[in-house]
Amino acid sequence: MFPSEGLRCWLCLCWVMVWYPSVDDIICANEIALDLTSDKHPSRLRRSRDSIQVLIDRVISEEAKGLNYQAALLLWGLADLHAFDGGNHRTAYVSAKTFLFKNGKRLRAGRWETAYPFIKNVESRSIEEIWRWMEHG
Repeated sequence: MFPSEGLRCWLCLCWVMVWYPSVDDIICANEIALDLTSDKHPSRLRRSRDSIQVLIDRVISEEAKGLNYQAALLLWGLADLHAFDGGNHRTAYVSAKTFLFKNGKRLRAGRWETAYPFIKNVESRSIEEIWRWMEHG
């Protein structure tokens, strides 16, 4: 084995790729959120796909702050954006929970019923407050 091969293998073991949702993933989360709660609102965008992509790009740009911070930003941003006709808070919750799960973490308040009292006014909270809630419940 060449020295560079050993180094390359070591680097591969340390490099971890973060999963980020796509716009289509967020739209799908809205459909799931509406279905799970038997909501009669149609899954219809009120904002452009580009506005959701801008939020995703902002979440990606905060990678140095860690997954819980990014999930907090995603949750806050989707709730604040009100991108859909209905289920915006539920969509934000499902999207943040999925983001954490796909990246090997869990949301402390794992059930919607437990999370709802906090999430119903989430857009009036600071990202740091949401971040602490995500880490400590």
